[in-house]
Amino acid sequence: MKSKTLIVISTYNEQNNISNVLKEVCKNFKNILVIDNNSEDQTLSKVKKFPVLYAHHNYNLGKSNSMKTGLDFARLKKFKYVAYMDGDGQHKVSDLEKVCKEIYMSKNNLVIGYRKNLHYLNKEKMIGTKILEKLFYILYKKKMLDIQSGLRVFDTKIKKKIYWQSSGIRHYFADAEITCNAVKNNCKIAQVPITTISSKKYKGMNLLQGLLLVIMIFIWRFF
Repeated sequence: MKSKTLIVISTYNEQNNISNVLKEVCKNFKNILVIDNNSEDQTLSKVKKFPVLYAHHNYNLGKSNSMKTGLDFARLKKFKYVAYMDGDGQHKVSDLEKVCKEIYMSKNNLVIGYRKNLHYLNKEKMIGTKILEKLFYILYKKKMLDIQSGLRVFDTKIKKKIYWQSSGIRHYFADAEITCNAVKNNCKIAQVPITTISSKKYKGMNLLQGLLLVIMIFIWRFF
């Protein structure tokens, strides 16, 4: 089934991490697509040293649009599954293998890797993740442990059910929006525990984006 799976890795200024990430991914997967968001460092030149496909955005379109580029390519090339992982080293390839194996062996449409030891995260991410978990349960009546997890795989046939619109200041919201749409549209979802690896410096959403995401979760639920 690996031959039917496209691994999509989004990057932006990851010259210190991308080589180690690709070195491990290439040992286990053949169909790998790196989407570079117009990095200002040597990320792209490092990517070109590996036997992977790559696309380079002429502008930084954000994570959300990078994910869309990956999904569009997967459907164009008729891959059955598309799997996403971050390019900053926050995900283990063994966990990527785990979520892929789960969707191969089950009838699920979407498999999400949830970080099981949140105390390894910095304080902002840990609190934010727990708040989102509880809010999601209240609104959607389903226990989802890590709606923002960037490690996930889904069947490309469910594009219309999970397609996301997040962009601009909301470009980090794609994973959460996919999760919300999947639950609303009764997709079959599995959650698999993965290792929690925290980046050395704070990355991701700022406080304003975090508050906006809370608002968007309400909007996605009722509108």
